[in-house]
Amino acid sequence: MSLYYLLEYVRKEHDVVVYFISNGPAVEFYRDAGISCIVDTRLGKLPHCTIEHQSLNPFSAKFYHDLKMYARHYLKLLPTYSAMRQILAMEKPDIVHLNSTVLVAEGMAVKSMKIPLVWHLRDFLEYGCFRFRHSFIRKVISNCSDVTIALCESELKRVIPVRHGVIVPNFVNFEKFDRLKVKPVNLRRLLGVSECTKIIAILGWHTPAKGAMTLLKAFSKIASEFPDVVLVLFGEGAIEPKSSGVKAFLRILTGKKSLRMELQSVIDKYDLSNRVFFPGVIFDIAGYIAEVDIVAAPFTEPHFARPILEAGAMKTLVVASDIDGTREMVLNGSAGYLARPNDVEHWAAVLSRALSDDNTAKVSAMLENTKCTYNADVNAQTTIAQYSWILERNNDGTRI
Repeated sequence: MSLYYLLEYVRKEHDVVVYFISNGPAVEFYRDAGISCIVDTRLGKLPHCTIEHQSLNPFSAKFYHDLKMYARHYLKLLPTYSAMRQILAMEKPDIVHLNSTVLVAEGMAVKSMKIPLVWHLRDFLEYGCFRFRHSFIRKVISNCSDVTIALCESELKRVIPVRHGVIVPNFVNFEKFDRLKVKPVNLRRLLGVSECTKIIAILGWHTPAKGAMTLLKAFSKIASEFPDVVLVLFGEGAIEPKSSGVKAFLRILTGKKSLRMELQSVIDKYDLSNRVFFPGVIFDIAGYIAEVDIVAAPFTEPHFARPILEAGAMKTLVVASDIDGTREMVLNGSAGYLARPNDVEHWAAVLSRALSDDNTAKVSAMLENTKCTYNADVNAQTTIAQYSWILERNNDGTRI
């Protein structure tokens, strides 16, 4: 959603065409909003971020799980480079804005066409064991981009731009995320729980690095202490997967795991089927955040999580992992709670405290920090100012 909120401001001043590398619900969402969108599956990515990266440890099951997928990524680099050059020749943009850290071949193609490039880092670049891939991708980003935009200082330090680097945090549109303006969604009624039930929610959980397993296990430890609390996991994988015995055996043999199935096994083990819910993907999330009591961000890797900002704007308490990105967002714990990543016992203790204590001061501090630091008007204009700076150096144009 970060790009969508930015485009609401950008298209007031510029013509915009958005290219997607795959189809999905987001494409229709953008089109319904009147944004010109094109899906081109010739384009690809090379994920090497803290949220998604390839394991090079042959003693790890993930190494064998990643082989096929990353072989496709590497083999697609050259076709992606060629396809991107064709797109650029057809569109003739004045500026290209890459909205992901992982669009490596696309960045190189833009550079080869001598078109100004704004590279927006949305995820922390992974260091890896030997830093070979980190060094390569860092050099591509820093040398190809005219402007490198990072979400926070610790993210920018992993790239060290050659030209112009600027920090523009993700931001919140306070017109959309205003507790007093959102329409009630009656979440408790939808879940079939009482109106006095407290809700802990995670917004997006489908990759292991988002920490859903840690959160679920922590919840299982406090479930008996707080019988009036439920856990809601918003995002992909709403339906419990069905797996044949053969597929289950192959998963074990290859080390390939289904996070949804692993979560379900914990739910079944602790008899939490009436306490844990999977509503699915919801784009217009503001009304739901307004009706939960705690937004959890249990990331296991450094990340700058938009749900924390949205929760702050909606005056909803935040519990986050004590790592780069999320730590900065909750002011080192003064505007929310921090728990050690991957530490189930500590997460359980922190959740227990969050559910028991008076959190008025933390919620107020988070709201004020969100308004000051993550203001949509200010931060969108900072990004647009980078376009203006580039266009002033070149011929004026309006197509991005």
